[in-house]
Amino acid sequence: MNKAKMTFRFDDQGRKARNTEETRDQHRGGLSPAHGNDHSPGSAYGDSVEGPVTYRAVETGDYWGDPFTDHTGTGVAVFPEHMEPGGGGDYYIRRTGTSWWKVAGSLTGAILTGALFGFVVLSMFNQDITIPIPGIGVPKQEAAGEAADIPVLGSAVTEEQAPLVYVVLPSQSYHFLQYGVFSTAEGVELAQEQLRASGIAAARDTVDEKRVYAGVSPDREEAKLLSGRLKTGGVHLILHEISLPESAAVAYNGDAESLQQYLAQSADLAYMLSSSSAALLGEASPSRQSPEEIAQLRESHQLWTKSAAAIRGKLAAAGEAEAKEMEKAMNGAVEAMEEFNEKGEQTMLWEVQNEMMRFILAEQKILRANEG
Repeated sequence: MNKAKMTFRFDDQGRKARNTEETRDQHRGGLSPAHGNDHSPGSAYGDSVEGPVTYRAVETGDYWGDPFTDHTGTGVAVFPEHMEPGGGGDYYIRRTGTSWWKVAGSLTGAILTGALFGFVVLSMFNQDITIPIPGIGVPKQEAAGEAADIPVLGSAVTEEQAPLVYVVLPSQSYHFLQYGVFSTAEGVELAQEQLRASGIAAARDTVDEKRVYAGVSPDREEAKLLSGRLKTGGVHLILHEISLPESAAVAYNGDAESLQQYLAQSADLAYMLSSSSAALLGEASPSRQSPEEIAQLRESHQLWTKSAAAIRGKLAAAGEAEAKEMEKAMNGAVEAMEEFNEKGEQTMLWEVQNEMMRFILAEQKILRANEG
C-alpha cells in the first residue's frame, strides 16, 4: 500500500482551499522543474485542472493497514470528485474515527491469554493437570493424599495376566529337624532367636507358620544323625517330613519348558547342598569337600543361575516374591559352602542349612499355591 503523504491547506471553514503550484503540477502528471522531471504535463486521470480545487469529505469503505495504524492513525482517504458521476474536479476527504472497541477487545484478549497460560503452568507444577505420554498409563489416586500406583518395568505380572502352567517335577522329600510347634507368633520368634543364639540354623515353616525347624536333609539317616548330635548339646528335635508335589499348576506367563527346567535344576542343587551340609555337620570334625565336589557344585550353580534369570519377572506377584527368596537363599548357600571349603569353619555349614531350609520352604509355597 502506498503510504505517501499529501499536504492540503483549508480555508477558515475547513472545506475549500486553493491548491499550490506543486499540487497542480503533480495533479497534471508532472513535477516541478526543481525535481528534474522532464515528463510532459498531464492529468493523472486524463483531464487537466487549471482552476482552484475544492475538497469535500466522503466515507471510505475500505482501509488497509496494520492493527496499530487502524487504532492510532488519522485514516484520511482522498478521491477526486470527477471520478464520481457528475464530478467536477474536486476531491472528497473523510477522516476515519478511532475504533476504541477494537482497542478494548485486543487488550482484553491479551490479558485473558496471559492469565490462561499462567494457570496452565501453575497447574502443571501443582499436579492438577497431567499430560498423557503415549505408551505410558496415567497413575490413578484412589483418595486424596494417597500415593499413586506407578507401573514398574520388569515387575511381576498379575494373577489375571498369568495363565496356569502345569509342570512335572522329580520326587522330593526332605526331613526337617523340628524344634517345636508354637501357638503364637511371639513364640515362633523366641524359638528362632534361641536357635540362632546357640549357633544353629533356624527357619519357620511358610505353610504351617507355627512350626520352627533347626536343620534339613533329604536323607533320613543323615537327619537322625544330625538330630542325635544336637541332642547331646541339649537341643531336642524330632523329624518332620515335607514332600513337594510331583506335579503342580503354577501361575506363569512364559514358556513352560523354561519353568520346568528351573524347578528340576532347583531340586538337584537343593538336594546336593542340604545333603552335603547335613552330612558334614554330623561329623565330629567336618572336613572340606573334594575338588570334584566343589567343581560339580559350581557347575550346577551356574546352570541354575541361567534358569533363574530365564523365568524372572514371568511369575505372578506372589510367586515372584517367593522366587526372589529362593534366589537369595540359593546364592547365600553356595557362598557359605565356598567359604567353608576355604576356611573350614563349621558355622558356615549351619549357614548352608539355614539358607537351604528357606529355599525349600519358599519353593513349597509356589508349588502348593494353586492346589485344590
